[in-house]
Amino acid sequence: MGRFAGKVAVVTGGATGIGFAASRRLHAEGASVVMAGRRPAEGEAAVAAIGSARAVFKKTDVTERDQLDALYHYAVQQFGRLDVVVNNAGAAGFGPVATLQSKHWHRIHAVNLHALFESCQAALPHLLATIANDDDASAAIVNVSSVSGMAGDHGLAAYNAAKAGALNFTRSLALELAPRRIRVNAVSPGAVDTPLAAATSGTPVIAGAFRAAIPIGRFGRPEEIAAAIAFLAADEASFVIGANLAVDGGLTAGTGHPNMLMMFGDDWWSATDKAAAE
Repeated sequence: MGRFAGKVAVVTGGATGIGFAASRRLHAEGASVVMAGRRPAEGEAAVAAIGSARAVFKKTDVTERDQLDALYHYAVQQFGRLDVVVNNAGAAGFGPVATLQSKHWHRIHAVNLHALFESCQAALPHLLATIANDDDASAAIVNVSSVSGMAGDHGLAAYNAAKAGALNFTRSLALELAPRRIRVNAVSPGAVDTPLAAATSGTPVIAGAFRAAIPIGRFGRPEEIAAAIAFLAADEASFVIGANLAVDGGLTAGTGHPNMLMMFGDDWWSATDKAAAE
């Protein structure tokens, strides 16, 4: 069964993209999974794709606290406990600060930051109950942030600010919960080929510009982010507390300076490497 045999996980935004990949990975390794999302049709498709009594969907708007409370009560009612929370639900938004409408700023923060706090707080009593009922148990929260929380982007000020807040909230919560045997960490994906990123990955010129900026030369796959989420949620990451794992194809490994090997004609930079870079 794997690392999550007998455990119960809730994944917000769990029916599509990175969230569905995480739901499927956790389930494949033994977890019972509640996928939360706003669209029942997507949820039904996700449940059918997994095809197991251990995978269910709960319609949830993460910006509504009463729905988050209902989500976690439902998970415990269905499967008896709560061990893992993956806060993956998110929303992107584009626009320069000079013309960005206040309502759009607040909406981006409501989904990416405020809902993160509400979800963690709503889940906490159930996670603590799991710990209290099992002396050997530990629990985990994995917050899905973004490389856009680690640095700035042109036209993404609201998203940058919200995801940066998510990272520091993760660190603060990790300090509070570590003594309670609840580990809190974050994953920061780079450009990943998901429905949320369709405007970039689905437009050839834009997709080419993104690929050129990523050292590995391609978009990430949802399954690659799911693997990182599963590691941080698993007991084998028991000494990983308050960390942020960037899964970005090497994007944040560099300074952003030009490729000096190519600029100065270094012999090591072969013709093949040049062709690939160009």
